[in-house]
Amino acid sequence: MKEQIKKFLENYKKEVMDTVDELRDRPMREETEELFALFETTGNRLQYEDVYFERREYLAAFGMACYLEHRPEDIKKMEEVLRGICAERCWALPAHVDRKHDPNWKHTVDLFASETAQCVSEIITFLDADLSEDVKTLVRQNVEERIFQPFYESAVPYGHWEHGKSNWNAVCGGSVGSASIYLMKDDPERLDKCLKRICDALQYFLGSFADDGACMEGLGYFTYGMTYFVGFADQLYRYTDGKIDLLAQEKCKKMAEFQQKCYFADGRTLSFSDGNSRDHFRMGLTAYLAMRFPNVSIPNMERAGGFHRDSCYRFMGIYRDWIWTKAYLEKLESGEIQDKDSTVEAGQIVLPMAQWSISNAQNGAACAFKGGDNDEPHNHNDVGHFLYVKGEDLLLTDLGSGEYTRQYFQPETRYTFFGNSSYGHSVPVINGEAQLPGKEYAADHFEADGKGHAVVSFAGAYEKGLISSITRSISFDMENGALTVEDTFVPSDKTVSIEERIVTEFKPEIAGNEVIIKGETESCRIVVENPAGDITYSTHDFSDHHGEHHDIYAVSWKVSVDGTQKSRFTVC
Repeated sequence: MKEQIKKFLENYKKEVMDTVDELRDRPMREETEELFALFETTGNRLQYEDVYFERREYLAAFGMACYLEHRPEDIKKMEEVLRGICAERCWALPAHVDRKHDPNWKHTVDLFASETAQCVSEIITFLDADLSEDVKTLVRQNVEERIFQPFYESAVPYGHWEHGKSNWNAVCGGSVGSASIYLMKDDPERLDKCLKRICDALQYFLGSFADDGACMEGLGYFTYGMTYFVGFADQLYRYTDGKIDLLAQEKCKKMAEFQQKCYFADGRTLSFSDGNSRDHFRMGLTAYLAMRFPNVSIPNMERAGGFHRDSCYRFMGIYRDWIWTKAYLEKLESGEIQDKDSTVEAGQIVLPMAQWSISNAQNGAACAFKGGDNDEPHNHNDVGHFLYVKGEDLLLTDLGSGEYTRQYFQPETRYTFFGNSSYGHSVPVINGEAQLPGKEYAADHFEADGKGHAVVSFAGAYEKGLISSITRSISFDMENGALTVEDTFVPSDKTVSIEERIVTEFKPEIAGNEVIIKGETESCRIVVENPAGDITYSTHDFSDHHGEHHDIYAVSWKVSVDGTQKSRFTVC
């Protein structure tokens, strides 16, 4: 792995230096009122954010280039970029401010305002000798006015995130805490008071993880939140000479091991909730966790994200992708730590608190299955849902995150999106109705034996009384990757129809009681035992996280409602 890590660092530096050479003579695009207002008028986020994050690309690229090479032309451009960032009227995104009701909306402390503060504070700290005093003063004033004053002078809790159990807590808290350590060192009394508030807040982030270490928001949000939590924790540890170690808590060990459980053999990733089935890991974060926790392994290095992989150009992660990866490599070369095998082992991983089962076969096929409830963080109505992967093809899919719009996050419209509703998941449809949102709509039983078998009971995920019982039993063969799904339905006096449903990104071929799904390189055959009628499919539009549209296919067949029924199908 040493050679792979050396290559990663070499490519990372090249990406940075190529980027600054490309951007140096190109002025940053301006954030206009017209673009800012689009979210308020149409719900569209992407057009404004495209400009916003391009500006953060300048910030991150020149920040890293200055750190790596200290070329005068990069320092000069860095000062120009810092002035431009400080000239922005609002560091928060339109989706996170309330211009109609909040007169101080320009100083909203959201994810991206916090990240910006952390970034510019870090840059002026490690470039202290290179930057002009007026630029450093400008940055300090902006962080003080836009972040420190609105947050530290507010009542506890600030907004929804200070006591929130989500990535927001870690990103905002970790960013503000990091910036505070950088910029408040001359006022230790104030700094210590501020750091106590941050540390108190971050306990809520730890509470967002299940006791088994699972991040219910999904793998991508694990990376996001943990990057800022661990980044701040490391900085705090060094500032306090080891007196405060946020990672010493036993739960952090289990949290650190979550990421590797979500990678399948050929690099596809578990995409429950607003996840991404083609996710990448942050090399720096992973290297740091692997240095700290002996059971943490590094996934397939082909899935390590490069400089441009993070389209938001978050500096906390970008800078540490370099410094923490270099530290890991040095420990490898000195023999202080040993190479860790990134091979995904055959077997079943069970996360009982999250009610997740993840099974990997010796031939590279895999299956993931979940219970849970319909009020999870970044929730999809997906109790009882499963996915099936062979190689790099997610043949029975979990769509993960759709395009983020205003409507996507409004409770009254969130589940009108195909990918968020249970219609967009491989779960039954009862009386033509989907599962309902809310914590009360949940599995009432989940168990897994660690040998490839799991069971969930989830009639409670549907309207009360719609059906008496649904029990789904999944058996996965650890050698050949064959999957058997058996559903037992007990109708109620309200049950009119039962429809099995499986979702795929590939157009299915149906012949009698068999369905063939051909992916890019792999395929599977689904054999349905005694369907009550023809197997059919419907086509649905799905707009992914980047706003790109895809055809998605829902394969379905009827199940008799005449007494207790067993519906069985195999996938291989």
